[in-house]
Order: sequence, then structure tokens, then C-alpha cells
Amino acid sequence: MSTEKPIKYPLKLTINGHKISSVLIGRHYVVKHGKYMNDELILRLVATLDGGKFPVDSTTNGTDYYSADVLVEETGKIYRLVWLFEGKLLEVLGVVNAYRRRARKK
Repeated sequence: MSTEKPIKYPLKLTINGHKISSVLIGRHYVVKHGKYMNDELILRLVATLDGGKFPVDSTTNGTDYYSADVLVEETGKIYRLVWLFEGKLLEVLGVVNAYRRRARKK
């Protein structure tokens, strides 16, 4: 796992009713998914969450984690975003991981 600090980007969104003012992107994705994933793509994926409501995916040590699969229509590729809310007013969206998902067989 990368020891680099997350990088913060200003981005105004509303997710689960939280007014997000910035996004922190953790460096976890770089180790396994860095060949195809980058901060620019992650910010595009996060932007698609605007206005959405998402259930808690899991809880660890009192921290709620959320996830969503996002389809990029131009490429037909599906990506998974894993995030949490941070900050005193939950105004920061912290991206824990992002990676490409394979299409499920029908």
C-alpha cells in the first residue's frame, strides 16, 4: 500500500444530502490499478454521484463506507468507487479506492 498522503481537490457536490466542498483521493489505487486509473478519472467518476443517495456498504470501527459502480458510457467500462464522508460537517468526500470492474456474465 502506498504511504503517500491523499491529494485534495475542490469539488462542489451533494451526496446523501451532504454538501461536499472537496474530495480527498487516497493513493491506495496506485499500487494495483495505477496503469489505468488516475485522479482525473476518479474525479469524473465522483462527479456522477452528484445528487445521489447511497446506502452504507459496510462499517468498520464505527466508520461507514459507501460504494457505487459507475458506467463510463464513452468506453462502456464500469468502475467501482469506495468512499467515506469526512470533516466536521461531513463536507469532504474521501475516496478510499477506485478500480475497474469486469462486466458480469449473463
